[in-house]
Amino acid sequence: MHIQTFQWAIDLNADGHISLWEIWETLRWVFRIPGSLAVEFLGQFPAIAQTLHIQASADVGYGSLDGLLSKVISALFWVPLLMWVLSLGNKSSSRPNHLDENTNTQPLLLPMPKDYPVLRKHH
Repeated sequence: MHIQTFQWAIDLNADGHISLWEIWETLRWVFRIPGSLAVEFLGQFPAIAQTLHIQASADVGYGSLDGLLSKVISALFWVPLLMWVLSLGNKSSSRPNHLDENTNTQPLLLPMPKDYPVLRKHH
């Protein structure tokens, strides 16, 4: 099976040098890979392709690989991935030690101090 999405050359004008615009185009191509693969996969099914107006096969051309649907699918892939990666460094390794661990009585924003007289358990 021929996958048009992966047909890419970084030296687009074949001059032997990589320019800034070629790097930019390569980054745009990497961003569009998830959406282009999804659109190209959906383009293999004629009923779906006709319903979504997808042109992503050797028979009808590959015009939809750079379309809005492809970009939306790519964004739906990259944005959650970016949020997940950013949240990895944001997790604290230790939890604050509160006197009362029952979440029904814990305040939402401010923890109760350990010497607070109302929450002190008497044994």
